[in-house]
Amino acid sequence: MGRIGLVIAGTLGLALPLGAQGITVKSRDGHVEVHGEAEKAAPGDAIGPGMVKGDPEAMSGFVRDVQKLQHGLLADGDLTQEEINTLEEKARKKLEKDMAKLGEREREAAAESDPEEKAEQTLDVRKDRYRASLRALERDLLFSVESIRDAGRGKLESELDDLSDKIKDTFADLHDKIDDGMPDSWPGTLNDARKFHTEYSTQIDKWAGKIGVNAEVPDARERVVEMKKSLIARVKRLRKIGSDKYQDQLDDVEERIYASFEGLEDKLEDAEPAAWTGILKDADKFMLNYTAELDGWAKKIGADEALPSPLERLGELNRDLDQKIEDLRRIGGEEYEDAIDEIAERVDEVFAELKDKILDGSKETWAATLETAAKYHKQFSEAIEMWERKIVGANGKIDRKLPETPNPDVGPSPETPEKDVVLGKGEHMDIIEGVRVARLMPLPRKQLGLDHGLSVNEIVDADKALARARLEVYDIILEVNGAKMDSRTELRDALAGIEKGKEYEVVILRNGEKKTLKATR
Repeated sequence: MGRIGLVIAGTLGLALPLGAQGITVKSRDGHVEVHGEAEKAAPGDAIGPGMVKGDPEAMSGFVRDVQKLQHGLLADGDLTQEEINTLEEKARKKLEKDMAKLGEREREAAAESDPEEKAEQTLDVRKDRYRASLRALERDLLFSVESIRDAGRGKLESELDDLSDKIKDTFADLHDKIDDGMPDSWPGTLNDARKFHTEYSTQIDKWAGKIGVNAEVPDARERVVEMKKSLIARVKRLRKIGSDKYQDQLDDVEERIYASFEGLEDKLEDAEPAAWTGILKDADKFMLNYTAELDGWAKKIGADEALPSPLERLGELNRDLDQKIEDLRRIGGEEYEDAIDEIAERVDEVFAELKDKILDGSKETWAATLETAAKYHKQFSEAIEMWERKIVGANGKIDRKLPETPNPDVGPSPETPEKDVVLGKGEHMDIIEGVRVARLMPLPRKQLGLDHGLSVNEIVDADKALARARLEVYDIILEVNGAKMDSRTELRDALAGIEKGKEYEVVILRNGEKKTLKATR
C-alpha cells in the first residue's frame, strides 16, 4: 500500500513530507545526511493530464478509481496473484476450476431479488473463497511432497507419509476454524494457513535435500526424457510422411537428438541437485533448436502436421479412460473390482483394435479412425460415470449388470442420470436433504412461464429424505405438500415441518410436464 500511495501522490502532484531541503537521516553515531532536494508544492501545481489543477473533487475521484481497481483484482478470501503463480501446476489448475465455479455462483447471487436469500448466497460464496484458498495451499504442499517422493524412488517413504498426514491434519483444523468461526475471523485463519504453508514448504525443501533431489525441479530427469521422446516421435512422424526421400537426413537428426539428450541425462546423474535447474535450461535450448530444425524439414517435405500423429491422439484418449477407471477403482474398492476390471479389459481391447487399424491403414484413413476412437471415448466415459453414480449413491441396491460395450455405430449413448459428487469439506450450504438446489434465474422462469421454483442441480446423497423422492437433475421443484417453493429457506422450512416417518408430496416440472412424487421423511 505504501508504494501505491507514493504513485498516487506523485500522479496527483501532491507534496510528499520530505522537508524543504530533502530527507534528513541521522545515524546512531550522530552523523547527519541529507538526501535529495524537495520543495513544497504550491497550490494549483500540475496534477496530470485530464484533471483540473487543484480540484479536490477530481483528485478524490482519481484516488477512488485507483482504490476500486485495487480491490477489483482480488475478492475477499482469495490468494494473491503472486501466490497463485507459485503454486504447483496441478494445484493451480484445480484452483482455477474452483474460482470459475465461485464466479458463477457470485453472478447468480447478484441476480437474486430476495434480499435474505441474496445475503445468504453472498456470505456462502465468501466463505467458500476462503475454503478454496485453503485447499489450494494444501494441494500445493501435497503435490510437492508427491513430486519429491516420485523423484526419490522410494527413499524415506514413511517419513514423507508422516509429512503428508501432518499437512492434512493441519489444514483440516484450519477448515474447521473457517466452518466454526465468524466472518471477521476468516482472514486470520487464511493468514495462519499461509504461515503453515511457508513452514511446510521449508520442511519439504529439507526432505528433498536428504533424498537427493531438487525441490524446484524434482522431475528433472522425467522432463529431459519427455523432451527427447517428443522430438524423436516427431522425427518418426516426418519420416513416415516423407517416405524414403529424406531418410538419411532425418536419421542424422535423430542420432543428434539422442546424443544431446542422453548427454544431459548423464549430466543429471552426476550433478548435484542444485545444478539441475541449469541443466534443464540447456535442455530447453536443445528443444527449441531441434524444433526449429524439424520445422524446416516439415516445410521441405511438405508435411501437413495439422493432424498430429494418430497414435499419439489415440494414446491420449486411452490414457484419459485409464485415469477415469483408476478413479473409479478408488471409489469402488474391492467390492467392485471384478466389474471395473471388465470395463478396463474392454477399453484395452477396443483401443488395441483401433491402434492396429492406424498401423495397417493409410494416412487417408487416420481421420475416420480417430473419429471412431472419439466416439468410443465418449461412450466409455459415460458408462464409467454411470458406474460411479451407482457406487456413490446406490443405497445398497445396485444393478450389477455391466453396461453394454459401447458401439459408436449402433444405438444411442448411455443415458446420463443425476450427477453424484464427492463434496469438499464444508460445501453443503446449498444442499438440502441430499439435493443441491438453486433458485430459478429470471430467463428460465420466463421461458417456462413460472413465477416460482427451485432447480435441482445435483443429487448428492441418495439416502437423504428429499433425494429419496427420486428427483433427477434438471427437475424443478414447484411445491412441497401444497406449499410453493421459491427459496432454499422455504424448502428447508417445509421439510423441517414434516414429522419423521410421515409421507409427503413433491410437485415437480420434468421435461415440461408436472409430476407428483411421494416420499417418506
